[in-house]
Amino acid sequence: MRYMLLAYLMNVRLFVAVEITEEIQKRLSAFQNALKKAGADVSWVAPENLHITLKFIGALDEEKIESVTAIIKEAMAHIKPFDLHYRGVGTFPTEKKPRVVFADVIDERGVLAQIHERLGNQFVALGVEHENRKFSAHLTVGRIKTLRNVRRLAEKLDSYHEFDFGSEHVTQVALMKSDLLPDGPVYTKLQSIELD
Repeated sequence: MRYMLLAYLMNVRLFVAVEITEEIQKRLSAFQNALKKAGADVSWVAPENLHITLKFIGALDEEKIESVTAIIKEAMAHIKPFDLHYRGVGTFPTEKKPRVVFADVIDERGVLAQIHERLGNQFVALGVEHENRKFSAHLTVGRIKTLRNVRRLAEKLDSYHEFDFGSEHVTQVALMKSDLLPDGPVYTKLQSIELD
């Protein structure tokens, strides 16, 4: 039993992400504050936790972090820095039954999808499942818990249909650790991997 507990404590939840700038965080925070006025039942993502998930790795033994970093570096080979634009908003999976509120990510060169595919292929070696669903770059800003006031929320979202939250020049990706706490997840950056 003690051995099992120690083994469990050694596991860390990992994911690969693109971090966003403080300026864009501020604009998205203001957007969240405007939506909160709808009184909908939404769990809002803390501004400092906003990011683009490139690959969710899941729980792995802490000892594998070096291997994970090596895989990310290999996947990033020959990928040059690129620009992203954050413009427009929406909900997943549908407008009638929304579960996620997101800000749209415009990646004109399709670099994020390319990185996602490379990471998926590489992480199979560590036993991480390859996702079959199509990658969709977005910034999750809130998770809808019930349908309370969801129509009012949709009306507020409409006014941000083509809203421009800004742009950033991406020069690195990050290996992140996720700790699930009662007050919500806490993300810690373990490594920054510079683009070629």
